[in-house]
Amino acid sequence: MAAEDKCKDVVYSSRVRFARNITGLPFPDKLTGEEEIYSVLMRGAEKALSSVDTFHMYRMNGLDPLDAQALVEKHLISPALVSSRYGAVMISRLQDISVMINEEDHIRAQCIVRGFDLNSAFKRLVDVDKAMAKQLEFAFDNKYGYLTACPTNMGAGMRASFMVFVPALTLTGALNSVLGTLPQFGVTARGVYGEGSQEKGFMYQISNQAMIGASEEEILSRVTKVAESFIRAERAAREDLARRGGVDLQDKIMRAYGILCNACKVATNEFMELIAYVKLGIALDFIKADADKADELITLTQPAMLCKAAGKKLNAEERDITRARIVRNALAR
Repeated sequence: MAAEDKCKDVVYSSRVRFARNITGLPFPDKLTGEEEIYSVLMRGAEKALSSVDTFHMYRMNGLDPLDAQALVEKHLISPALVSSRYGAVMISRLQDISVMINEEDHIRAQCIVRGFDLNSAFKRLVDVDKAMAKQLEFAFDNKYGYLTACPTNMGAGMRASFMVFVPALTLTGALNSVLGTLPQFGVTARGVYGEGSQEKGFMYQISNQAMIGASEEEILSRVTKVAESFIRAERAAREDLARRGGVDLQDKIMRAYGILCNACKVATNEFMELIAYVKLGIALDFIKADADKADELITLTQPAMLCKAAGKKLNAEERDITRARIVRNALAR
């Protein structure tokens, strides 16, 4: 088993994102004549990406709101892009790479891979970046590096991040002390959907902050070291929790599993809390179930994803009933 696979119980996913802007053009929030510029960006991006993989393009102004929200839930676009009048996204065949057009920057390209594998995500994204650089002239300054709408992204124009699942650190009260060490590494913690979002199901997004002057390799190294420290701390906390939690912890986990296996209605927030305890139970070997299947359910049972699966818009109660049925069927296999 690869090293990154052995860490999936703590590191849910790894992501690398490049922010790029086009020389001579105002940043997206200052653009005028957007349609013409939008076409230039799209033609350049489409031509470049066709040499890397098969990509599908979605324009935000012509996309059904439900489809747009589903892309957010799958972490393929940001919530901010949805409201961008001249925004678009190009998504790779395997949906591991997405290139957002006219979000905060002219281009924001990202690669997300399962587990702890920042280097793989970085290498994939470098191929995309090189292809686009052949078609589009990126704004770059010898002193400041890549120029971006937000100064914290200047320099390498790169964010490296990982989604971490840390139930034991949270439940033992040790998480705050771990988070308190992040600033010294130039790293910060955010919610599941990035800046301004909230933690869900003991999951946090950990990423680098402003690192002007730092190379891409330095950023990857720093974030990787932080990820490794999270893995060590969470596993130590799980051992401590299992030792001290006793029957009360096992009861909490098995009750969560029992509810999900039998409930007829489950709301989003309740599901996220219950599945987090089930995942902890799998990690502690209290529950014999497929951890990957539990992870898949987190995406499949989000509101827009449920509506997409049903082929129609569902109200809150219909979503809760559908969610419960999907979870019951998945856990029963």
